[in-house]
Amino acid sequence: MYGRFDDLRLGHIIGSAIRLVLIFLEIPVTIYTQNHRLIYDLLGKSRGDLGTRKQLTDDLTVRYDNAKIRTPFGLAEMVHITLIVAEDIAEIVAAGLIAAWLFQKLSTNEAQVTKLVIDNVAVELDEDTIKNAVLERIKKTS
Repeated sequence: MYGRFDDLRLGHIIGSAIRLVLIFLEIPVTIYTQNHRLIYDLLGKSRGDLGTRKQLTDDLTVRYDNAKIRTPFGLAEMVHITLIVAEDIAEIVAAGLIAAWLFQKLSTNEAQVTKLVIDNVAVELDEDTIKNAVLERIKKTS
């Protein structure tokens, strides 16, 4: 589709079969939070190493990129993740899935999110606003 080999990346091992996924889009997300354990809640693991991935659906993955711990100074921790969208998912479906997942994970009192940034744009913690921001990012790439 793109004609470049760097767009073809090894996806995920499902059972004993290897699935190759053509990456359509990577969306950077920064979450400002007072909860230093938020990344573990997002990944569903007790430990989150850099580069750890969580498969949300066959066509949607979240990757933990890094965190800047600033809570000892009274500032929110910055958690950087990347949402990876496969090429074979419809734009509106991808945006809806991402918005629903982010809203579900970040809107709880335990998450203690103070700010959400999607593709370097501050976004309100509202499911429709998140969905619109993701759609804008997708359209910018298409």
